[in-house]
Amino acid sequence: MQIDPMQRSVQLSARELALFRNQAGTRGHGHSPWRAAVGQQWHKSAEASSHATHPDAQFELSVSANWQERNWLFKINGRIDQLLPDAQGLRIREVKTIRSPLPAPDEALIADYPEYFAQAAIYRAMLQVLPEYCEQSISAEVLFINIENGAQQTVLLQAPEHALFEQQIEQLLPFLDERHASLNRLRHSTVHPAFETLRPGQAELFHTLHQAALQAKVVLTQAPTGFGKTGIILEHALKHMQDGLYDRCIYLSSKSTGQLETIRQLKKMIGHDMRYIQMRNRHEHRIDSERHSCSGDETCDAEIGQHWQEAALKPSELFIDGTFELSHAKEIGADTGICPYSLTKACLPYAEIWIGDSNYVFAPDSRSVFMDALGFDPQRTLLIIDEAHNLPDRTADSLSVELCSADLLFAIEELRQHGAPRRLLATANELCRWIDSLSADQPLNGNQLYMGQDLCEDFADQLQSAAFDYEATAPFALQLIWSIPRLAETFAAPTQQFLHWTPQPGRLSATCLDASDWIANCLAPFAGTVMMSATLAPFDHFRESCGLTQQSVTIAQAQAPWRDDAYKVAIDCRIDTRLRSRERYYEATARTVAQFSDHSPGTPIAVFFASYQYAENIQAYLEALDPSLRVQRQTRGLDLSEQSSFIAECLLTSDVLFLILGSSFAEGIDQLGGVVDHIMIVGPALPEVNLIQKTRIENHASFSREDAFRDVYIRPAMRRIHQALGRIVRAPGQSARVLLHCKRFSETSYLIELAPEYQSDCELHNDEAFAQWLEQ
Repeated sequence: MQIDPMQRSVQLSARELALFRNQAGTRGHGHSPWRAAVGQQWHKSAEASSHATHPDAQFELSVSANWQERNWLFKINGRIDQLLPDAQGLRIREVKTIRSPLPAPDEALIADYPEYFAQAAIYRAMLQVLPEYCEQSISAEVLFINIENGAQQTVLLQAPEHALFEQQIEQLLPFLDERHASLNRLRHSTVHPAFETLRPGQAELFHTLHQAALQAKVVLTQAPTGFGKTGIILEHALKHMQDGLYDRCIYLSSKSTGQLETIRQLKKMIGHDMRYIQMRNRHEHRIDSERHSCSGDETCDAEIGQHWQEAALKPSELFIDGTFELSHAKEIGADTGICPYSLTKACLPYAEIWIGDSNYVFAPDSRSVFMDALGFDPQRTLLIIDEAHNLPDRTADSLSVELCSADLLFAIEELRQHGAPRRLLATANELCRWIDSLSADQPLNGNQLYMGQDLCEDFADQLQSAAFDYEATAPFALQLIWSIPRLAETFAAPTQQFLHWTPQPGRLSATCLDASDWIANCLAPFAGTVMMSATLAPFDHFRESCGLTQQSVTIAQAQAPWRDDAYKVAIDCRIDTRLRSRERYYEATARTVAQFSDHSPGTPIAVFFASYQYAENIQAYLEALDPSLRVQRQTRGLDLSEQSSFIAECLLTSDVLFLILGSSFAEGIDQLGGVVDHIMIVGPALPEVNLIQKTRIENHASFSREDAFRDVYIRPAMRRIHQALGRIVRAPGQSARVLLHCKRFSETSYLIELAPEYQSDCELHNDEAFAQWLEQ
């Protein structure tokens, strides 16, 4: 469906118009290629039968017609299954395959399959306005065929069914009027500046960003944490939306904290003039009430059509103060029986700004939430990606496939209970046995790769034609078996794109090593893209990891002169934090933490570690050395509000705060900025040495081992450090004292990867030097 609200026109297919219900809805949760293939066979059989009795019949007839209704021009197209001449004129026959038993009362079929009758009625109305058909009498019917036994039943459309065409037009009109109202909201809304007074460097970024957007579809924007880039990018986007360049903006962030900060900034700038929605994940939408308990999968929507009609909800009327919040969705869901997740999805088309996780555009299993939303047009949409430095790795994770033999055995049993063919089950069992035969923590060799590809492709081919009850099969089993065709695709992909290995016995993993082509394909449809972060550099490396050409990208880099002298950095060369050496220095590290804390009275110091285990070990030593020191260690598994509360409490009640580099506390919590000013980085936190990293080293484009080690290990580690340190100094006048606690930071290969403001020639080689630095 393509909507032009300015010209008040809409182009859509007859099927889209027939299916439109102005509400969330689904029929079943199974996707069956077998059903589609058998349906095509029955269509051909019905075509042959009709051709035998009506030699002049037309089949798969393409038609297009325009229809004017209340200032809207409908441009409708479609393909009629059969157009049969009869004694009265012409008869439209739509052929539909169903699983329901036949014969059945006509009224029951009309009630159960209204979209089929609506589609036939739409075709009838289209032919009536076309010159070549308008003088003929036109009737319409739906031929139902039971997909399992071939039983047939024809239902002729009567006057009530003929009216379905205008009913669908009437249902669609409010949505179209809402899109026109959205255009007016954009044009006439008041957009307040992101900042009343600009800091040094912000005006320059506004100008640079504007110029960069004129030169290429993709803009890479780098600015320090706390610079205000979110506000600047939002102001840039809102003004372009007002000017008519875009109809919608999608703001993606992999961090929930980033999404909340975006919403706070957005409210200041637009008030209630524009509509926005934060699309949270299905788990966060879950409720357990008398009328609805979420199952966590698509079976949540089993009775959604009935519940929606009973509630008589209109999505455009669910917005309060310009948004539809999660709490509101849960309240309505508890009252009506509609899944809150489906409610939020149904409201997406009525908002100009969508805020959500990057998975909604880049993850195969989640992108349909945004991409299939009613009326969504990426060619009229600006895409903003915050924390874009995480995009290549997160996308690669979403493209990776893992198959556990034990889980597959459960799925096989589920398929057997619902009539899956024996050959399909036998292939699945053979795949289980093969996975169990693989050695753990080893890459697959050439013969194993061929065997895996053969088994997965064999299963995928059989699945395409396998007849079983998809509707009754548990969603977990369907999800698992449909991961096998994806696994087959990974075997067929270029060898350097996926690592096929067994991380543990009975578990086969296809780990994506290069998501660049997929990312580029996801970005291509959008009218414009802004990718921003404090740590995109080196830009060429990031650009290549996203599959972008040099010509398709421009760079907008902010300068923050107030950060140049804000950090007082020293490198503690007394300590070696390498895994094989760190245990010898546990006591020295603990003493350093205690001494550092003594020089920050009244304010806790933040100590960043490479892992939870490392932090736990140092905490144990520290508690033995100085029991009076109040130490708080980052807790695992906290949600967004709990993280914020944890930090707020620690700032009031602790002397030392232990955090983990790369975690949401280090990269998503901004509460430390301007408060904590003593920071200790315990080691560079290199990625874990495992088969994945070793394979990346081997696949690196450079013949230099040093270059490969830099890109695979050092740069990701430095990026985590930059993210942590960048959240400490967030405004002019703030400063911080930083101790880089490991002698590796003095090595050239590590030192040159630090940002200029974090580089230092102050090296501490003994306790006396450390004490002197503390007193400075």
